[in-house]
Amino acid sequence: MKPVKVSLAVLLILALSSCGASTVINNLQLALDAVTAALPVIASITGVPPATVAQVTKYLDDVNTALGQASMILSATATDAEKAAKITQIFTAIVKPDVPAQYQPIVGLVGTIAQDVAQFLSSLPTSPSGTTSLSAQQRTQLAKITRQTVANKPTIQQLMLKK
Repeated sequence: MKPVKVSLAVLLILALSSCGASTVINNLQLALDAVTAALPVIASITGVPPATVAQVTKYLDDVNTALGQASMILSATATDAEKAAKITQIFTAIVKPDVPAQYQPIVGLVGTIAQDVAQFLSSLPTSPSGTTSLSAQQRTQLAKITRQTVANKPTIQQLMLKK
């Protein structure tokens, strides 16, 4: 079975109209929450081949990094279309691991993260010339998301060493 790219979710962007900044930020936070919640689960796994754990850990690292980058891009000055294009490009390189079905809890975690990422990507505004203004509270939320992705890194690095 071939690895499924998260970029499949990118197709949803073309089908949906733009959503408000609060929705985008909330969806970004949901995806990050799923990654953060998965970390202790993956850390406590036993009986799973090390190669599978390594693939899942790399996926978590890649998604966590991309979410941090997306947060910074959303905070930057650019049109909505430029931001969406940059964020989409980052996520297209992420490969969802092919976890064997007998490891259903891991399959579920990876599936939830992929769904949350797809929801985030589909909520990005894509107006060619529009620029969404962010409130101070929204900028604070995005900064908090960026800090959380940085805070996740040591745990992910520990998981990578564990393999």
